[in-house]
Amino acid sequence: MGKVKAILASLALATTSLCAGYAYAGGFPPFNRLAGETPSGQPVPRFVSLKFSNINGRAGPDKDYPVRWVYKRKGLPVRVVAETDDWRRIEDPDGAVSWVHKRMLDGRRTGIARPSRDMRVAMRADASSDTRVVAYISDGVIVEITEERPGWRQVKAGRFKGWVPASELWGADNSRHP
Repeated sequence: MGKVKAILASLALATTSLCAGYAYAGGFPPFNRLAGETPSGQPVPRFVSLKFSNINGRAGPDKDYPVRWVYKRKGLPVRVVAETDDWRRIEDPDGAVSWVHKRMLDGRRTGIARPSRDMRVAMRADASSDTRVVAYISDGVIVEITEERPGWRQVKAGRFKGWVPASELWGADNSRHP
């Protein structure tokens, strides 16, 4: 009888340990998805950028899923639309959706020029359409977003720094500081 109790006690201990480990390994996450909480603690959706110039976008959140896209533009802004502990579902500027590992993403904010009227976006000295033009940014150029004001983003492109309307950049409409 003592041997059976010992076996049952070790089984109970193993089950308790397994359940506790399972709770922190993603089975019962310590966050509330219904309340909008995420594994990273960051809001979804949000904008981030690609960290490397060769990233596989997969059909699902695991290396076993087939590659849908190979992203070749380091710094490309992407929108995180869902996430697991290790994977992020992203939408690129063309609307394609795929999964990438979180290590492939950078929190640095970038935008891609998407002019609404002309083939270029005017970069201005201040956040106003009345100030002088510092430079022009061609359609599709990736810029770093350095500061935000309502309706405007301060950007850096090469050696130029200035302000552009947020509406002229893909990746600028979801501020970290609403």
